[in-house]
Amino acid sequence: MKKIVIAVVIIVIVAIVVAALFMAMRIKGSAKLVQVDRIKKRTIESTVIAFGRVEPKSDVNISAEVSEKIEKIYVDEGDTVKVGDVLVRLNRDRFIAAVNRAQAQVNQVQANLKKARDNLSKIEQLKSSGAVSDDALIAARTEVDVLSAQLESAMASLREAQDNLSQTIIKSPLDGIVTSLTAEEGEFVIVGTMNNPGSVIMTIAQLTDMQATVDVDEADVVDIVPGQRAKLELDAIPDTSFDGTVLQVAHQAKVQSLGGEETRATFEVKISIDNPSPKIRPGMSVTATITTAQHDSVPSAPISAIVEYHNTIENKKGEGIFTIENGTAKKVQVHTGISDDRFIEIIDGVNVGDIIIKGPFKVLRELKDGDRVKYTEETNWRSKKGKPPFNKHKPYPKKPKRPD
Repeated sequence: MKKIVIAVVIIVIVAIVVAALFMAMRIKGSAKLVQVDRIKKRTIESTVIAFGRVEPKSDVNISAEVSEKIEKIYVDEGDTVKVGDVLVRLNRDRFIAAVNRAQAQVNQVQANLKKARDNLSKIEQLKSSGAVSDDALIAARTEVDVLSAQLESAMASLREAQDNLSQTIIKSPLDGIVTSLTAEEGEFVIVGTMNNPGSVIMTIAQLTDMQATVDVDEADVVDIVPGQRAKLELDAIPDTSFDGTVLQVAHQAKVQSLGGEETRATFEVKISIDNPSPKIRPGMSVTATITTAQHDSVPSAPISAIVEYHNTIENKKGEGIFTIENGTAKKVQVHTGISDDRFIEIIDGVNVGDIIIKGPFKVLRELKDGDRVKYTEETNWRSKKGKPPFNKHKPYPKKPKRPD
């Protein structure tokens, strides 16, 4: 009886082991459902997205050339002006008085000089007849020379006083628009010096030549050089884009504190607006998409297909991709180039036309070399959200958030 019990126990144990092995083999042998694509030739355009604002290429700060109180401002912010338009009138009282004083001085010296010249003429006549001495002639001539010099000085003072008076009327030096008005009537404005910039009354921008100034993240600025193409989109003018060209890349970063010890470094990039619209105004927010590289007709794969690859020979990590051979997944190492928001250039490792596994991400994350797979080729497969699934090695590039 005891032997029978032992035999039954052994049989049960063996049955359990066999069943477990059978289930394990069945699970191992079951094919995983994957989504696939093919290596195709595409045009890959690598871009950098940055935010900023529109500004004129040239603007002029209007300041006073003489220190005085503003009596009248003839324009408002947003007004369009032309060269020679009167913008501001300063109080003229003391400058008119200065001109009158200088003119009176000139008149006085001119009168004295006329008398001195008449006197010199008489003395010269008397000298010819021997009626006056040489000293008298020299003195008369000296008086004329001194008064002539005084007249030149008085005339210079008069011109200066007249120039100061003319500076009380401030006119526009260019065609443009008043983008800011920083002074008010009745305010006293001062002339700038070496240590004091002086009073800025207003700023006039030349709207015929506009540009976008955007802040580019330090990780992206190394790929940007003058001359690259850009597409500019303005929030104020929806469904419209403007062509641009990178003009200048700053060499010094702007560092912004994000709280605590965290900081963000950006570089200012200036972009021309090659086809401006009369609707564009300085200060409008702009999104710039800068093309940093473009490779035409190159082998490419969906970004979602790229996985991590461990080169055991060189003990290095790189990038890989799963191909399919005889119903099994085969991981191969690839070298990649530039990428856009959906596809990445494949330099080597696979050939055009090869079937590759691109998803879903949950399967790719656990897929191993040699796993059995099954698929229905859907070359245009997209995830429910309309984007390739996230991949930790080459994530779907997100449009950066506009800074607050």
